[in-house]
This record gives sequence, C-alpha cells and structure tokens, in this order.
Amino acid sequence: MSDLLSLDEARQTLRAMTVIALEAHRTFTDALDQPARYPSPEQSATRERILAALVKIREGFMLALHTSDVGDDMRRLIQDIVDWTWLNELGLRGYADEPLEKLDGQVIVYQHALIALGVLPRLPITAITFPHRSFNGSYRDITPPSTPGAVLDRIEELEKTVWRMMSEPLNALPGASVRRTYGFFEATTWLVAHQLRDIVKW
Repeated sequence: MSDLLSLDEARQTLRAMTVIALEAHRTFTDALDQPARYPSPEQSATRERILAALVKIREGFMLALHTSDVGDDMRRLIQDIVDWTWLNELGLRGYADEPLEKLDGQVIVYQHALIALGVLPRLPITAITFPHRSFNGSYRDITPPSTPGAVLDRIEELEKTVWRMMSEPLNALPGASVRRTYGFFEATTWLVAHQLRDIVKW
C-alpha cells in the first residue's frame, strides 16, 4: 500500500492523539499535586499508553526522513487552517528516494508533534496551566528544535520523561524536562482545540 492516509483516517489519528494528550495532561497534573508519590500500577499503565503514542511520533520522524513528499502532503492537509510558514525554518524534510510502503498515522502524529514543538513558546498565556509560575506563566524560553537531531532529542526527552514517570515520583525527574513535556501536551491539545477543530470535527 503506497497511498497516503485519507482525510477521515487523518482525522481519526489526530483525535486519538488528542485523547492521549488530554490523558497525559491529567496525568501530569495529578503527579504535580503529589510530586513525591510513587505511581500506582494503574497510573503506570496509563503512562505506558502515553509512551506508546510517543513511540508513534518517533516512528513518524524516522519515516519522514525517508520520504521527500510527506511534509508537503501534511501541509496541504492543514494549510487552510494553520499559518505555519515559520515552520519551514526548521528545515525538516526527507531526503531518501524510496517512497513509503505504508502509512499508519505515524507521519501525521509526527507532523502534529512538530508543529506543537514550534508553537510551544508562542502558546497563549491563557492556555498555560503549568502550576509553577516561576517562569512568569509562559514557555517563551523553550526554543523550538531547529535540526533533525534536535527534534530527535526532544522526542527522546518526551519518551524518557514519561518512561521514568511509570516507576519514579515526579520530583525525582529533571524539572526542566517535566515542564517541557507538560508544555508539549498542552500545545498538542491547544492546536486541535483552536486551530484544527474544523479538520478533526469532534
């Protein structure tokens, strides 16, 4: 199968990613309420589902590096709703000549995650709920990744943070990584709620 996802399949993929992001947001909020508490088995299972979704983002990243047209297809999908010309500055394009044999939503969630990483420092103050306000209530200090290597580093940080949350209390994790991960899920849900509502059609 070499065809790209249909619009309905893309909608379903984005809906599923949003559900995971909302679940992650609740998970982080609960953990921040009791940062010294070890996760229960049920909480660990929830975080495992979140981690599985992040693995899809990594797969999408790898697929995007092996195709030259996926980014353009995703841009066509949302170009009428999101002004993301600034994202071209990230320079994230595939370089291999071989086409993808099958897409199962990985590239959609990767591109959505990429936009979320770029939106994060521009997220409206009203959309930010991270409880520790020592950073003046914004994510402006979090620089979007500007190279494929930097994107991979951020994906790995997301994965590692959620993975460690499955077995460790939140206060055992690096605070900056927790904040960037929390902010990523906030940006992910904000994008769907405010920029992709007509495409996702809840």
